[in-house]
Amino acid sequence: MRRPVCLVFGAAGFIGSHLARRLLAEGAEVHAVVREGSSLERLRTLGDALRLHRFDMRDTAALERCIAKTAPEEVYHLAAETRDAATEDPVAIGQSLTDYLEPLMHLLAFLANTSRPPRVLVRAGSIAEYGDAALPYREDRREHPVTPYGARMLAATHQCMLLEKSLPFPVHTARLALTYGEGQSESFLLPALIKACEEGRRFTIRRPDDRRDLIHVDDVVEAMLRLGKATDAGSLMVNIATGTAPTMREVAERVAELTGCSKSLLTYGQSTEDESSILLASTEHAQEKIGWSARIDLERGLQITLGIAQHDHEEKRLRHA
Repeated sequence: MRRPVCLVFGAAGFIGSHLARRLLAEGAEVHAVVREGSSLERLRTLGDALRLHRFDMRDTAALERCIAKTAPEEVYHLAAETRDAATEDPVAIGQSLTDYLEPLMHLLAFLANTSRPPRVLVRAGSIAEYGDAALPYREDRREHPVTPYGARMLAATHQCMLLEKSLPFPVHTARLALTYGEGQSESFLLPALIKACEEGRRFTIRRPDDRRDLIHVDDVVEAMLRLGKATDAGSLMVNIATGTAPTMREVAERVAELTGCSKSLLTYGQSTEDESSILLASTEHAQEKIGWSARIDLERGLQITLGIAQHDHEEKRLRHA
């Protein structure tokens, strides 16, 4: 049986590395695009099974050569800066939009104009695109982003929707909830909290009343694979979330319990009910369109991340294949 050729942008990142590993386990020929200078630590265990391409997506000549050389059937786009510099400068914010949107548009153009276009392109969006929209976030509601990151991801989502009829392949957008799991950078709250608890250090949750829809990376990867096979329904845009949003206080206390850390080491910032925020997405559309819903609840996801729970047989097979 012929192996499908998959091209993954952002493969050295947290979600991208999990996706690349799963694609290999599924028997695909996986080409991974990583920027020069990016750490390959997350890909280290994959060895020669992964075919690496080192270049920046803003290098249009390198991008075009890569597409011509690999002739991918499935393309996964996870190359995005998820953190913004603290600035309100319109020029800086505009540049961040250009840095993300322009390479994506070049990618779509090169794929569309190749002699063998792919069957599908799947890109990672974000529920940050919704911002101050009504809860729970639904795909048919108007978005109102409140961060530069959310705004540029939304701009890309709308641009892809605009181009839908002119492209010879569907572009599916997975609007991801806050993803966590093994291998995530400690610059994010949950892995930083886990490390502090494991080491018995004090840790402050600055916004303990904020509620966040947290989804384990394995559920995200499963959703993206399903989108990669969904080629008959036109372009899709679906929320990939759990539909639940615990407070950060609740999450912190459960992490402390699971790690055996004293809760007295946890301190909390002060926030009023008006200041707290909620990120919560409906998953009905994903269930309807791709038959997907999250299988890993927060309790199990934390246990897996901490290494104190075993996956079922299939999950272990896919991880170590």
